[in-house]
Amino acid sequence: MTIRQAISIGTEKIALRWPETPYLDATVILAAVLSSTREKLLASLNDPLPQNTYETFLRGVEERAAGSPVAYITHHQEFYALDFYVDNRVLVPRADTEILVETALGFIKPGSRVLDLCTGSGCIAIAIKHTVPEARVEASDISEDALAVFRRNADAILSGQIVTYKSDLLKSVPGKFDVIVSNPPYLTCTETAKMRGESWPEPPLALDGGTDGLDFIRRIIADAREHLAPGGRLLFEADPAQMDDIKLEFEKYKYNDIIIRKDLAGRDRVIAGCYSGKD
Repeated sequence: MTIRQAISIGTEKIALRWPETPYLDATVILAAVLSSTREKLLASLNDPLPQNTYETFLRGVEERAAGSPVAYITHHQEFYALDFYVDNRVLVPRADTEILVETALGFIKPGSRVLDLCTGSGCIAIAIKHTVPEARVEASDISEDALAVFRRNADAILSGQIVTYKSDLLKSVPGKFDVIVSNPPYLTCTETAKMRGESWPEPPLALDGGTDGLDFIRRIIADAREHLAPGGRLLFEADPAQMDDIKLEFEKYKYNDIIIRKDLAGRDRVIAGCYSGKD
């Protein structure tokens, strides 16, 4: 059995259920099994593959064919050019969320106090702190499981450096911030149920935003006024179809200077508002 043959078999098995990127998925899984890079793997296609390694690879292929994201199989996901550990306790970081980080960075200076709300894997908070080390970055999540993943990533990438809070949104978070950034649950109950019915493995707690997907966003917009310094910014990632409703909610609570940023596909994905400190 050569590496080339193993990849071919893995690609065929994955393609039966997930025809979009089966070759990419198979090569990423095998590279992880070999503790190698995909580039090195593709330069070694004619090398022999030990039987026990092949069997480990096939187990990963079967997981992928059953619907598990590649990142849950390899426990690695790149985000903002950093390598994050992920498993089924947290969402897999998406490339579109990098737009949220880039938008937030436009408001962050050395010394700014920043909160990443609903942090999950910590990809947003850690990417911000890595980019602006002088910022005072903190993070919170209601899930202790998610915070465990966060701490693992913060230790690996930043040697710690980020204060965390176990909190139902802002309830247990002290003080005021210059920037609050959040990728909260924003799928509808129906969308979440459909994904769970299809055995989607990401945690429902991080997906389900209520009947219209905006339950958490509404709460955050209302409560953040007590946690933003005058002129502070509140930023969300959300569904493009929700942007008009979120903008109205911002306006209802007297946020101004509302901006919307598009994702990689040209869809509205990030929205930000400024709170003056006056109702």
